[in-house]
Amino acid sequence: MRRSALFLTILCCSYFALAQAATSSVQVVYVIDGSTLTTYDVDPQTFQATQVGTITLQESVYPYVTTSTDGRFLYLRAYQNTLQQGQRIYVYGTNASGAPGNSPIQVVNASGLYDMKVDPAGKFFYTVYAGSPGTQYTPYAIVRYAVDSSTGKLSQPATEAKYQLQSGSGGSEICGLGILGFSATGSKMYDEVSCSYHGGSSATYNERSINLQSGALGPDVQVYSWDNSSQGFENVQFVRNLVFDFVMPNNYQPGVNYVNIYQLQPNISNPLVNCTASMLQACGYDGGHAHPSGQYVFMFDAQGATEVDKVELSQKKIIGPTSSTPYEVQQFSPDGTIAYAANDVNGALLIEIYGFSVSTGALTPGGTISVPSDLDSWFTAQRY
Repeated sequence: MRRSALFLTILCCSYFALAQAATSSVQVVYVIDGSTLTTYDVDPQTFQATQVGTITLQESVYPYVTTSTDGRFLYLRAYQNTLQQGQRIYVYGTNASGAPGNSPIQVVNASGLYDMKVDPAGKFFYTVYAGSPGTQYTPYAIVRYAVDSSTGKLSQPATEAKYQLQSGSGGSEICGLGILGFSATGSKMYDEVSCSYHGGSSATYNERSINLQSGALGPDVQVYSWDNSSQGFENVQFVRNLVFDFVMPNNYQPGVNYVNIYQLQPNISNPLVNCTASMLQACGYDGGHAHPSGQYVFMFDAQGATEVDKVELSQKKIIGPTSSTPYEVQQFSPDGTIAYAANDVNGALLIEIYGFSVSTGALTPGGTISVPSDLDSWFTAQRY
C-alpha cells in the first residue's frame, strides 16, 4: 500500500485551518499524472469530487506541492529529469475553486531544494537546501524568502540556519533535514534531522523561535529524539500542542508496537498516554496517523484497513474503534473534516473520500477520485 509523504506536512501545518473553520472555504485535491495537474473540489456536504481545472506543467519529475495558508497561491517543486537536474519552484495563483492558472507567475531556480513550507501568517516561505556531499558531511541550510501577500511571489532569500550532516560516505551514517511545520501562532518552527545507518535509523526533532516581523529563526532547541538499531522505526507527528509517536520496535515481531502521546515542550520524556496491545489491539499491531484535531488516531493494518480510535487524555487512554474503512487513510483536509484513503486497483488508484465528524468519530463515505497510476502524486489543500 502506497504511503503518503505529505502526512507530517499536513498535520503540522493544520493549526491555522482549524482555527479558521468557521470561514467559508473550498476543499481541494491536486493530482499530478505525468505533466498534467488536475484540480478537484470536494463538496463539504456530499463529499463528492468535481474536476474544476487542468493545466500542463513545465516540469513534473518528483513533484511536490504546497500552498499558502489561505490556498490563494500554489507552490510546485519539480525537476527536469530523474537525475534531479533543473530543479525549480513554480508559483501559481489560484482561482476561487483552488485551480491554478495555466502559467506560473514566477519561476525560481532552486538547485538542491529538499523541502518547503509557508508560515501560518503567509508572510514567509521557508526552504531546505542541500549542498554537494563531502567526504564526511553534506551542508544543509534553511533559507527564508519573503512572500508578496498580493501576488504570492518570493523574494529576498536569506540563510537562517546552517547544518553539517553526515554524508553516508563509505557506507557510514547518512542524514537529512526537513521542516515539519509551525506552531499555531507561527512563532515556532519544528524541524527534523533524520539519519540511517547499517541496521538502524534515528531522528532528532527540534523547535526554533521565529521573529514574527522579520522571519528570522532562533537556535535549535531539542524537543524529542529516538534511535533504533533493530530495524525498527518511529513515526513522530506534531499535532496542535501534542507529539504523537507511533513506534515499531522491529519489523519481525508482531504485537510489540505502541503509541506514545506527549505534551509538546523541550526535552519531553514522560508520555501522557502509553498505548500498547493490552490497552488497544491496534496500538500493538498497526501503524498510524494522528488526526489534525489531536483527538483521534487513524490506525492502519498490514492489509490497508483503517480504524479510527479516540484519544482520551484525561483517562490516559486510546479507545475505540469509533469507525473504520477497508482502505488506508493517507491524508486529511487541512481542517480535518475530510479523510482521504487510498484504494489501489490493478496499478491505478481510487482516492476514497470520507467526511469525518470530530464530535462522534464517524466516517461518512462519499465519492472517489480516479487516479491513473498509484505512483502519481496527490495533495490536499483548502482555498479561503
